[in-house]
This record gives sequence, C-alpha cells and structure tokens, in this order.
Amino acid sequence: MKWRAFAPYLFPLVLAGAIAALSVLLWTRGYVSASNLDLQGRTLLTLSGMIRFENVVTAFPPLPYISAIGLGYFSPLFNAIDLAVASAVLAGLLVVAWFRAFRGNGLSLLEASAACAALTLNPVFLRAATEGIGFMLIHWGLWLTALGTFSLRRGERVNDLMLVSAGLSLMAFAHPFGMLLVFASLPFLALVMPADRLRNAPIPMYLMLLFPAIFCLLSFMYVNWVFVGEGTAFIATISREAAGLGADTAAGGNGASWRNLLLSFVSLFAVSPVLFAFFVTARGMGPLRYAVLAVFATLLAGMFLSQTFGFFPSVSLAASLGVTGAAACVARWPISRLNRVELNLLTAGVIGGAALLFVDSAHETERWRAAMLGRNVAVSDPELSGLARALTGRDRILFDAEAAPAVIALREDAQGIWSSGTQEFRLASLRNRTVAEVLVVRNRNSGLGSDRIGRIFPTLYDNGASGYRLTYDGARWRVYEASDEVQP
Repeated sequence: MKWRAFAPYLFPLVLAGAIAALSVLLWTRGYVSASNLDLQGRTLLTLSGMIRFENVVTAFPPLPYISAIGLGYFSPLFNAIDLAVASAVLAGLLVVAWFRAFRGNGLSLLEASAACAALTLNPVFLRAATEGIGFMLIHWGLWLTALGTFSLRRGERVNDLMLVSAGLSLMAFAHPFGMLLVFASLPFLALVMPADRLRNAPIPMYLMLLFPAIFCLLSFMYVNWVFVGEGTAFIATISREAAGLGADTAAGGNGASWRNLLLSFVSLFAVSPVLFAFFVTARGMGPLRYAVLAVFATLLAGMFLSQTFGFFPSVSLAASLGVTGAAACVARWPISRLNRVELNLLTAGVIGGAALLFVDSAHETERWRAAMLGRNVAVSDPELSGLARALTGRDRILFDAEAAPAVIALREDAQGIWSSGTQEFRLASLRNRTVAEVLVVRNRNSGLGSDRIGRIFPTLYDNGASGYRLTYDGARWRVYEASDEVQP
C-alpha cells in the first residue's frame, strides 16, 4: 500500500535525480557559479572561525549563508559540489511540488508528468537549478506567492494569505534579486486583492500580506543595529558575486541597457508562452486574469528594477522565474479550461528557453553554456583566480578575505589566512604594523574602494612596504611577500 502511494511520484523523482546528476556533471567539467564560489568561500571562513560573529549574523542574503553553514557542519569535506547538490535538491523538491499541485488540480498522471517534464527540461530552469541555493529559494518563494495570488481574489482564504506572505518573505531574504522582486510586486498585489477589501480597507490588507516580510526585515535591521551600530549596514555586504554577477563589471552585460530591457520583455514571452495564452483565454474570469497579470508584471518590473540598481543576474536567470509562474498557472487553472494546446505551450517554452540561452551574453551564462556543451569553461574572474594561485601554499597571510571570499573557495581552504576574525588581524589594526609574511591589498581606485588592509596601511597598494616585495600585480589586487633580504 505504501508503494502504491509513492508510485505516482516516481517520474518527478527521476526528474529531480536528473537535475542532481546534471549539477555533478557541470562540476566535473569545471563549472562553479560565481554565487556558489562566493558562498563557499564565506562558509569556509566562517567554519574556520576567521569571520567575526557580528559579520556572520549581519550578512545579506542570510538564508543561503545559514544553509551553507549548516551544510558545512554536516559535511566534513565541504566543497562547491555540496552547494551544487543542495541547489539541485531544492529544484527537485520544487518539481515534486509542481507534480502534486497538477494532480490536485485534476490533471491525469500522464498530463501531470508531461507538464513537469516540459517545465523541468526548460534550459533556463536548469540554468537556475545549477546557479545556487539563493536563486532556487527565489523560485520557491515565487511558487508560493503565485499559488496564493491565483486564489486570493476568488476566495480570500487564510491559506492563500499565508502562501503570499511566506513567499514574499522567502524571496526577500534569499537573494538580492529576490528583495527587488518583493519591492516590484507591491503595486501589483492590488490586482489580486478582493475588490471589497481593496475598496474599503486597502492598508490593512497590505499589512496582512506584508507583515511577515516587514517583521523579518525590521528584525534583521535591529540585529544590524545591535552588532554594527547601523540598521542598514547589511546593504554594504551585498556583493556582485553574492548576486551571481561575477566581479568584473565589464564582462557580462548585466547592467541597464536598451538591449537588456528589450530582451527582458521578450524573454518572458519566449520562456513562458502559457502565461499569455491563459491571459487571453481567461475571458469572463477576472480574478484569474488579474493573477496572471500580477505575476507577469512583477517579474518584468523586477527585471527593470534590478537593472537600475545593478543587480540584474542575467536575462536567462531572470526569465527562468517565468517557468515557475507558468507552473502556478497550470496548478490553479480550472481543469475545464485546460486543453492540450495550452499544455503544449509548455513544450514551446523549452524551445524559447534554449534560444534565450544562446542570445544571453552574460559572462556567467556563457560559462554555463560552455560546460553544457563540453567546451573549456572560462574562470569566473581571472584576477581572483590569479590571486588564489599566488596565495596557494603560503602561510601567515594578512588578507581581508571577506572582500573576496571566492579566493578562499578557489584556494580550497582558509589555512594560513589572517582575516578579520583573527587575533593577528586585530593586532595589525591596532598597531598599524604586522609580522605577516604575505600582505594582500585592494586598489582603492578599483570602484569597490579600499578593503580593511588598505585602510590600515593606506599607502600599501601604491608604494608597498619596507621589507616586502611585489609578487602579484593586478588591476584590483596586489600581493606583497616578505623579502628574504630584509626582515618584515
């Protein structure tokens, strides 16, 4: 009897296993996303006690960071593959959730399996599944939010309110792009509110939907104020690597441009044509039409907003959320209005997703595409890779590793690093001198400003230090090593 209960879930579980296998395959081919490198480096530093506690609890985004730290405690040989598999597990569980929702909406076993296969095998969803924990948590947040919005205007059940609230909170603390999506959704939540509530009590309705997210944000700001002295200090901890952009602003085309703005709009049509088919066929079904419009408008506004603030991950990653939006449509659309033509549009989205991946010129997407095709995978950031090689095998390194945690991930350990949480680093800060054998400093003109080492030794990057010789010279970073002739 137990086997019969789980038998229908065999196919979605196979799809989940395929995502995990793909993550391992890409890792063996040398692909590790920039966000995973950043997260792995921060986690290695935390597990080694080289980051101060206050920097851990005030880091943003907190959800993937906390998840990685927990994973590191249970994995004695913590590596990037652990993060990749964790992301794949989240993607696989989402596929199972899709299947269960499809079956609950009345689709047959074959139809639900076919819909899951079309959604899962969409190349942009596979791109998101191998990006990292944070981006898959955005997918989960959007899934919960979309499920709630499709039913909220029709019935205003407590469960729907909870789904929207939980989904928004999850997105806000999963990824910088997720936080911007939450802000982008605010005007469009009015589309899915019951008409009488929107007319008579819009503010209480907004508060009910946003209370968990607001409460979590205020709590996080309070923690920042207690430990750092500034409630908005977490904003400064957001890095390009944490957002999955890579450190080189010139490579990737992630910023605002007419090409990206136009491609963002077209990408949602290409990846999830079912959204527009359902909107057109929802004649006489105002609540469902408003829900589709709210999901589409939120994604599009989130893309534009993230480009404005410089946290646009890539066109293919942002458009992958349209796959989850399409899944919510199928899960909530009345079974009497579903037909084979509209379900087949999910398959058309696979073609659109494949085309989008070849149009997307972001550096991270190009690396992913090369790994999928079995070609040589370029490094995420050549300068950080060179810096990691320069520090490999060295000891007594004074380095603000929190400014470039990917270096620790590329180096594969934090051994010999004197970072901000170590006594040696604090002594150097107090005395303005150090006995370190290696000094690593960032260029204050790099666009990111000086790191902590540069603030302790303001002239180090330009002039070096007595007793040290330059061993690595980059546009953003330099490494000085103690000379054999002169003692430091």
